[in-house]
Amino acid sequence: MAAKFTILIRAFGTNPMFYRDCLESLNALNYPDWELIVLDENPGMDVQWITSEMFPEESRVIYRKVKNKHGLSYAYNIGVHFASGEYIVLLGQHDRLSINTLDELDEALKNADVVYSDHDELIESNRMNPHFKPDYNEELLRHIPYIGKFICFRKNLYMKVGEFHEKLEFYPVYDFLFRLKENKVRIGHIPALLYHERVVDEAVPKEIRAKMLREYATVVLAHLKRIGLEASVSPDKKLRFLNVSYDAPTYKNHRDEYLFLHDKNVRIRGKKYLQRMYEVLSQPDVGIVGARFLHYDFTVDNCGYIFGREGIAYPACYNQSVFSEGYEYRAILPQDVSMVDVGCAMIDSKLYRHVGGFGANLDGRDIMLDFCLKAQAAGRRVVFLPDVVCYRKLTENISTSSSNSLIMERWHDKLKIGDSFYNENLPVGLDNYQLY
Repeated sequence: MAAKFTILIRAFGTNPMFYRDCLESLNALNYPDWELIVLDENPGMDVQWITSEMFPEESRVIYRKVKNKHGLSYAYNIGVHFASGEYIVLLGQHDRLSINTLDELDEALKNADVVYSDHDELIESNRMNPHFKPDYNEELLRHIPYIGKFICFRKNLYMKVGEFHEKLEFYPVYDFLFRLKENKVRIGHIPALLYHERVVDEAVPKEIRAKMLREYATVVLAHLKRIGLEASVSPDKKLRFLNVSYDAPTYKNHRDEYLFLHDKNVRIRGKKYLQRMYEVLSQPDVGIVGARFLHYDFTVDNCGYIFGREGIAYPACYNQSVFSEGYEYRAILPQDVSMVDVGCAMIDSKLYRHVGGFGANLDGRDIMLDFCLKAQAAGRRVVFLPDVVCYRKLTENISTSSSNSLIMERWHDKLKIGDSFYNENLPVGLDNYQLY
């Protein structure tokens, strides 16, 4: 039996033409069992008239006038309260859903409690700027709200973790998402452009962007405190994302807790890299921390690695300019990855012993790929740390066919799914993180 979805739209400062366009996308949905709750904060009656015009005799459409200036959280809390659906879908008033969005959500929710998808942007009548996202990425989410606006979740989770916090103006949904994750819910991702976000304003004013990031910093800091991590969180100077610095004892007093791998041909820039890596490694769920590798010709060697279904590890952002931020800030933000470079890495010593060290009969990149996959199978994260920078001459570290065969045999089920930290819509190979 198909699940029922409740779609929530908060209408505020509504553009009538774009709102009508949003409702047209709902009219076109293939999926039969859904209801719409419109929460109107506008002073006039335009939204009510347009809703009635688009759905003249539709019992599954509920219109409610709500108190003006009480904010997004207030509207969503009212909407969830009146929702009769098993699942809640959050939809922007000017945005569109693809015709098969609810069908895809229904399938994904068989193995998840919360689901998000890729999205692109609607600029006038054109779909542009696709945002291809990884599966849930804990470290990345602490630095940037990469998931976007489109989230679907089980209604009973709302009862479990509590309502949206009404003091939050911009990011109550992310505060809600962090609280869900703290309760160990399953967060799924659909690698498809199911959501189309309308770009109405050309640019958000600097003071508003600063206010938004300060609020996100508050949300992230509260999350870290709830899970027992002390950190300082602040917006970066260009107001693009957050900088997160974890508080930890000095690495010098805890040398027995980690192994530091450093290839003799690798030069590490700066002096505080061990402390910076240890601060990240000291988190209970982190097992491996790796660095960013550059060539001497001002190009990237790797920002961690991506594995393909054929068991080959490819260097992320390979040969891109060192001055590039990378696709969706991939080259400059800390994030969870499937593999880091063995030439400079810090490993939890207990994890090393627990998984039996490095695998036998492997060579090239397969040695570290196998170890990182074992770490993740043991429930530990592998984190790429871009502000630890290493230099290395152009080298080939390709695995032999016999080593690759062993990797394919050991990790067949994992490899056939694909790299969860890389989006399957992007090219796999040396030219990764590229849009053509």
